[in-house]
Amino acid sequence: MEMNLSNLGNVKIIGLTGKFDIESTEEFEENFQRELKSKPPAIAIDMTKLDYIDSSGIGALIKSLNSIKNNKGVLILFGLKSMILNIFKLAKLDLFFQIMTTDAFHAKYGQKDDSDIDDLLKKKM
Repeated sequence: MEMNLSNLGNVKIIGLTGKFDIESTEEFEENFQRELKSKPPAIAIDMTKLDYIDSSGIGALIKSLNSIKNNKGVLILFGLKSMILNIFKLAKLDLFFQIMTTDAFHAKYGQKDDSDIDDLLKKKM
């Protein structure tokens, strides 16, 4: 599995590509813990390019969820393909994880807060 790290505002994003299985859990957990050290309010896992996940990958995500909750943060999973989303639903994991579509994630976290500018513009009208 390939991983890439990026930021969107104050949200850390870990992008996953390929297969998330026993061979990649250790690297994922190391990267997640490294990102968690900066105490971000949220870490998002971009799963748009993830083709497969097994029980060890799910276990690593559960471990990560517990770690970030202990730091008062939020773990977001977004861009899950239908097969992977169905696994989460069958196992009732969608009750524990915050799962979003890619569009919903970017709508919520990808836009800058321009409310102050909007308020000023409304006052001038």
